[in-house]
Amino acid sequence: MIHVRNVGGAVLGWVVMAGTVFLLFAGLWAILGADGAFRPGSWEVSGTWLAGSIVVSLLAAVVGGVVCTWVSADDRGLLMLMALIVVLGVAMALASVPAAEGVRPAAVGMPEAMNSAQEPRWLAWLNPLLGIAGLFAGSRLVRNR
Repeated sequence: MIHVRNVGGAVLGWVVMAGTVFLLFAGLWAILGADGAFRPGSWEVSGTWLAGSIVVSLLAAVVGGVVCTWVSADDRGLLMLMALIVVLGVAMALASVPAAEGVRPAAVGMPEAMNSAQEPRWLAWLNPLLGIAGLFAGSRLVRNR
């Protein structure tokens, strides 16, 4: 039987993850700016941005795992969220297409950067794995107390 708290935990965990990703990426953008986020004159993301992206994904998943575990009645809530992350992550990886090409202008806003960034395809496939690892770690932080 599906417990309402498990569904609520999975949904709330996902919402918190999405909000955390947005806030952390906005902060990373504020720190790095276009010159730090992209390779010179290109829409290809920099190594610094890739490293930051991996850290952001893990941190957001840890926070989502903590929230999901607090709200859920049992581990099935976390399993629901993990399944959602895998399904959405694989769908996004399959749907990812190359973004803008050409020379990147010097002044780029965050919305344009989000739409035009060229990230390596391996990152799209790594994200669901980072999500699972972070969710598990976050749930263990709560369970071990």
